Order: sequence, then C-alpha cells, then structure tokens
Amino acid sequence: MAQSNYFSHASAAERYAQFRPYFHPLAIEHLVRFTGCARFANALDVACGTGQSTRALSEVAAKVVAIDNSPAMQALAPALPNVVYQIGEAEKLPFPAEAFDLITVGKAFHWFDQDSFLREANRVLKPRSWLFIYNNVFMGHMKECAELKSWIEKSYLMRYATTPRARKKLTDANVREFGFELTGRENFFNDVPMSCEQLVGYFLSQSNVIAAVEQGSETIEEVAAWIDQGVRPFFKDATGTMQFGSDVWYLRKSA
Repeated sequence: MAQSNYFSHASAAERYAQFRPYFHPLAIEHLVRFTGCARFANALDVACGTGQSTRALSEVAAKVVAIDNSPAMQALAPALPNVVYQIGEAEKLPFPAEAFDLITVGKAFHWFDQDSFLREANRVLKPRSWLFIYNNVFMGHMKECAELKSWIEKSYLMRYATTPRARKKLTDANVREFGFELTGRENFFNDVPMSCEQLVGYFLSQSNVIAAVEQGSETIEEVAAWIDQGVRPFFKDATGTMQFGSDVWYLRKSA
C-alpha cells in the first residue's frame, strides 16, 4: 500500500526545495559508470519532487518525463529544455508500454506501493532497459562533533519518531517475479557542509517533523526553535560537515 504523502503541503515543499542537499549528480555518475551508457534517449523520473533528481537526470538523457503526485512539490521544479513535468502516481504510470529506456527513483521508493510500482515500471520500460533506485540518508554524523549523533538518537528521534514507510528488501529473487534482474548494488558517502540554520532547515524538511506540524501538535516555529536549541551547541565553527550515505540499486528488465 502506498504511504501517506507528507510532501503535499506547500510549506513542506518549500523547505524541501531549500534545504535538501543536491547530491543527485553523484548518483547519476554511478549510474553512467555501472551501465556504460553516457546518454539515454527517453528517461522517466518517478517522484521527481522539487526537481533535484530531474535536473541531474536531464544531463544524461535526451528527453525526460518527470512525474510526482504533489503539485506543491512539482511547482518548485526548475524549467529545463528537455524535461516535461506531469502529475502522476508511481503505481499507475500514465504512459504506454515500452516507452522508456531508463526509469529513476530518487529518495522515494520507500513511499510507494512497491509491488504495484515494479509491475508498472516493467510495463513502461523497453526490454533490457534500466530501473535505477537510489537513496541518500543523513547518517547523523558531524565530523567536527561526534556528540550530535547521540542528540539525534536520544532527543530528536524520541520526540519526532520516524514515519511509517515500506521497507521491501530488493534482492534478485524478489525482483524476478516482476520481470527484473538485480544486476548490482552500491553504497557511497557524501559530505555536506551545513551551517546551524541549514541543519535546522534540513530537519524541518523531514517527514516526521512535517507529520507533527500538519497534525497540529506543534507549530513549525516551535519545532524550529527546539531543534535550533538542541543542535547549536555542537557547532564550534560557522559550518559543520554532515555525512550522508547513499544506497543505489540497478535493476534491468528481462528480455
């Protein structure tokens, strides 16, 4: 079953666009290197959000269609000459069969009805084409101050628990039933310099905070003040180096 859309609110979309790190070109570099294909003809970016993933994808694809089910998120996506944006659901892709030679999903697969999406992805991909799924997660580690991780685990996540999400484990065995081969998986890390204000903004863009605010238990100002009070002591300089970790999966449609 598809998860709740925590990013349908305009204010949440604005925070996402402003504070989420633009790591996506790193993921696309891995895709190009792994597949050996430097240019794709027709690509589909599913759950494009505010267009960060689409922007990176547009550098290696002649034509890109980018879909998302949040008009508020997509309204903030950049206009690009080779990109067409469209409102749509991952589980009901509004495209004909065998329309694309690449599908990408960045930081969103855990929000899908994953079985339904994999069936649809298989339907709209050409034979032997690629489905690239990737994620990027803040590891909670600040290189200049290890104590931040403890505050996140013992204070932040205790107050704002992680929201429910699908946790399907992608293996070659369980993707074969949907007509795919899991041809590879990789991990990489990327460091992001952040000021205290940027780290607070990043936390405010997360689904657990959005859920608390939209459910009316707290205002965004109250949450921001509490997080700022918690993280500011860990900043000894103007910025700190936050470590993010990425998982990438390479699926290929069977012939």
